[in-house]
Amino acid sequence: MASIDQLKERIDLNELCELLNMKRDGKLKQSGEALYHSPLRDDKNASFSVYRRNGELRWKDHATDEGGSIIDLVIYTGQAPDTSEAIKWLHQEFNIPFDKSDAPQEKRSREAWLADQVMQQPEESIGYLVDERRLSKEVIEQAISAKTLGYSDYTRTDKKPGEKFYGGPAVAFICKDFASRKVTTVEYRYFDKALNGGVKSHCHGEKGPAFWCLSHSHIKQAHTVVLVESPINALSMHCTSLANKGWAALAVMGASNLHEKDWSILEGKRIICAFDNDEPDEKTGYRPGARAAWSVHEKLTALNMPCQFVDHLSGNRWEGVNDLNDFLVKYGLEAGKGTLTSALQELEPWLIPGLPGKIDKDMVSNPGKPRLFLPDHDYSIYWKFRVRPDFTQLLKIGKDEDGNDKIEHQDLCGFRIAGLSRVSIQSATATMSGEKDAQPNTIFAATVQTARHGDLLQRRVLQDDQLHNPEQWKKFGPIFSPAKFSRMLNIMERATDIGARDAINFVGLAWRNGRPVLNEGPDCYFTEPDKQCPYHNLKFPSGPVHQGRRVIDAYQTSFTHNASLIPLVWSLGAHLKAFLGFWPHFILQAGKAAGKSTLVKRMERTIGMTMFGGQSLQTEFRLLTSISHTNHPVGWEELSARRQDIIDKAVAMLQECYQFTVTRRGTDMTEYVQSAPVLLAGEDVPVNTLLGKVVRSDLTKKQNGEMPEDLPRFPVREWVKWLSTLDRKRVRELHGKCRQFLMSKSATSGEDDGANRMVGNYAAIYCAWKLLCEFLELPSNQGNFPMDLLSTMNHHVTESSSDREPWVWIMEIVLGEIDAGNFKFPYLFEKSPNDPDESLLFIRFTHIMQHLSTNNSLRAKFDAMPVKSATVFSRQVKDAGVCPEPFRDKERSIGTKRVAHLYGLSLTELERYGLSVSVPEVQGNGYEENKQEA
Repeated sequence: MASIDQLKERIDLNELCELLNMKRDGKLKQSGEALYHSPLRDDKNASFSVYRRNGELRWKDHATDEGGSIIDLVIYTGQAPDTSEAIKWLHQEFNIPFDKSDAPQEKRSREAWLADQVMQQPEESIGYLVDERRLSKEVIEQAISAKTLGYSDYTRTDKKPGEKFYGGPAVAFICKDFASRKVTTVEYRYFDKALNGGVKSHCHGEKGPAFWCLSHSHIKQAHTVVLVESPINALSMHCTSLANKGWAALAVMGASNLHEKDWSILEGKRIICAFDNDEPDEKTGYRPGARAAWSVHEKLTALNMPCQFVDHLSGNRWEGVNDLNDFLVKYGLEAGKGTLTSALQELEPWLIPGLPGKIDKDMVSNPGKPRLFLPDHDYSIYWKFRVRPDFTQLLKIGKDEDGNDKIEHQDLCGFRIAGLSRVSIQSATATMSGEKDAQPNTIFAATVQTARHGDLLQRRVLQDDQLHNPEQWKKFGPIFSPAKFSRMLNIMERATDIGARDAINFVGLAWRNGRPVLNEGPDCYFTEPDKQCPYHNLKFPSGPVHQGRRVIDAYQTSFTHNASLIPLVWSLGAHLKAFLGFWPHFILQAGKAAGKSTLVKRMERTIGMTMFGGQSLQTEFRLLTSISHTNHPVGWEELSARRQDIIDKAVAMLQECYQFTVTRRGTDMTEYVQSAPVLLAGEDVPVNTLLGKVVRSDLTKKQNGEMPEDLPRFPVREWVKWLSTLDRKRVRELHGKCRQFLMSKSATSGEDDGANRMVGNYAAIYCAWKLLCEFLELPSNQGNFPMDLLSTMNHHVTESSSDREPWVWIMEIVLGEIDAGNFKFPYLFEKSPNDPDESLLFIRFTHIMQHLSTNNSLRAKFDAMPVKSATVFSRQVKDAGVCPEPFRDKERSIGTKRVAHLYGLSLTELERYGLSVSVPEVQGNGYEENKQEA
């Protein structure tokens, strides 16, 4: 574990304030000093200061006179009770590994080393940025203080000045990952590109997924984010007054590799694209900056994030200006601030983003190739439609009293259509198996921005015949002119190729175009989302990987023998169903006050699982909607408390969910994919017919303490994303090895097919544990998990040996009917001629099945039986060794009749399966007595 001094060196106090979501008042000074609002109370004026003393950053709350170092701040804000716990908390939150003698130290990346080098003399870059690029010195100092901007004068000894990649003085921009805060990329922008062989910039690290910003806190606190291509332009935006009004800039590090970005960091923000105003490319005819902005728009719209473009074409403001920094260079810092501020606020008013509606003398001379072609009859009216962020208007041209042209803005609808895209939905079979899709379905996704939902787009899925149904659109908001609105939709139909995409309606790990992918609720396009999938709006819990280790430790210690960790591993491993093709359900057994409800609630919080109560299980349709279109587990509470017909339907669905089954319901034949693994919680779970498709854990008398209240959520998103990088063959081979290990230590002989399948189910859990340990960098034998899982499996296999076969359930009912005197067909008890201590029950298999099917009191049980024919029933009885070979197909006198085709069942063998019947002292049977009574 790092010392306090080492932690102070590695953790910046302002970064800690940012992590604690403390609101900063004003800008961050170069020295690191800043003012914040108190983290413990609502204060109108900032009363919390960060200052420097003897070279070290300290803090003080002026209202309470409390102060100190980073350790003291962690304790002061209640994150930890004492110094040791505060040190642990800082290790975990800043992803600083604990020093262990048996674990290799984390290797420092080259990018992190470069970041340290360029921060040796960062002030050397100020002169160039102020004099040459006309940036504000105050903004530059903020970036230096945030350790995102440095300086390098490195030159290569094997190159000469003027040769490519020689180097020279350069500004260094440091990109950090938003989740782990690790340095991922360092980009150099050279003062004199001629000295570097004409190369203006050079990048170290992964440029594709990288972003650059002044600081992460700026992005987190902003309500509007301006996307630009380079860090120089991001700094330019922060030189304007908009930076003090909730705006921030984010550089995407070039116009390529945009498909590698994780745009989720911008969720809930208003997004404005201000990419470079490039001249059209000679080969393609497109403007590269505009084309990159179109790509970003498609990606953000698909994620339900609003995105608009700065208007580069209207007026002459952008004539001869390529990017944001050019404004400052052209007009000077003071004049450029105002010009740039107004330019960023002037957005495209066009109905289709990136498609100007009118080219006239006030626009640029060469607008480049358009994003979309519109025929003349559409283009002639298209320019009249004008949009605001969440409103749409129509221009009406008339005459005033003097006969001059008069333009009026008429309200069209109370929302903005951000996108209308064609979406091809992959079939359920291809989604679950990874096979080539043979039955895709095409629908249309309408994405709309409304005032009531702010900076979050709303999406509805429309079938082809619903596209021009005004009632469907009125669900978004008011339509003031229906006829003109229909004309606008007719034009929007031309733009359905924009944002056209392939999608899958499945939440979890699934197959798309033959590759495993992470798919969340917002990635789906359900026609009836609240009915088709319980996780239609789920975004998996996310966080640093090290949080997962804390979760595993907490679950492992809260119950002995890993009783609570086994269900957690089962729930996380459920996503392996995409590779294995099956996943067992889980029975969580517990006596009263054993901690079952507490554990279930904890699992809901930990992985984002939904537990359905009794009211959600009252009908077959509600059961269906709770298990459809996902492999993320769901839970059913106290199934035994439901009516028998509901229990039977539930068990039938669970049988189908072991793998997956497609069903369609309703007049419109809405599709449902039954696939979710189910956690069955209760003291008694009546699912005997599912014994070969379930695993279990018993919490009774195993509680060992409570989990901490501040336990973080498991990083499910990162876990599933990591699983999507695996190969199906590798996972299946690992499952096979796990199965061999459990079989070698199993209590089963290997000849019992039902027991063998149960071993395969537990092997799937062991396989999930192995992969979890690899993901979290844990030893696979931590907490003795494999042995506890093996013990649980053997106990389950041996205890249920007599309950796995359907013939056992049938014989149990029939023997009870014989004891009660309700069996009306002939039967006979007889001593075995080979063994005087052995008794046989002679009975006909067809009579047993007839009795079950014709008796009204047993009809419900018969309907729930998986075996309904005497042929299959007799074969199972014979295979179980209950009917000795010499006593098959015999004839006996019972009462006054001669009865043929009887089979003698050994009562001793029946007792091995837990089956017994009362044998009368006088040999005979109840057949004659029943006949006399009749």
